[in-house]
Amino acid sequence: MTLTDADISLRPRGQRDAFELDWSGDAEAERFGQELEGSPWSQMWDRRRRQAFWLLVSGEVVGEVDLFDIRRGDRTAELRIGIAPGELLGRGYGRRALALILRYAVEHLKLTSVYLRVRQQNDRAVRCYLAAGFRRSGRLKGARFPEPILLMHCALGTEGVAQRTERRSRRECAVGQAPAGEFGD
Repeated sequence: MTLTDADISLRPRGQRDAFELDWSGDAEAERFGQELEGSPWSQMWDRRRRQAFWLLVSGEVVGEVDLFDIRRGDRTAELRIGIAPGELLGRGYGRRALALILRYAVEHLKLTSVYLRVRQQNDRAVRCYLAAGFRRSGRLKGARFPEPILLMHCALGTEGVAQRTERRSRRECAVGQAPAGEFGD
């Protein structure tokens, strides 16, 4: 299933996909790329516990959006999103991809909450998550965390968090483009 919003889409990442993204140009994007490339392949492909999508802009792969550690009994998952190269940051692609994945989490996975970890000094990402309905829920710091990590949580059952995020994304799309949040197979 491909998730679409005007010129962006999320396409399920397949085991045989061999896209290589250029994570350079932004320190946060480079860190994300290093963490992603270091993930064990065995964990990447358990579809019951992980849903991985490529983020495409005008048909070109520019990032990845993952729901992982999916706990169907608790109806929760952790979210991770990364966009590369760095010059694409700040254009609203992350916010629009976030709206799509939250809608997917509610409608297809029946999740009630999503959480994430983000470097506290990554102001751009923190602002994006706050605008999407995430709230700060804690911080990881100390010897194991040389840089403070902000914990954020989004209760999806509240006043349509996914829908509110989608409306904001729709307002920011250029006039004349396809409606936001269409799901295509």
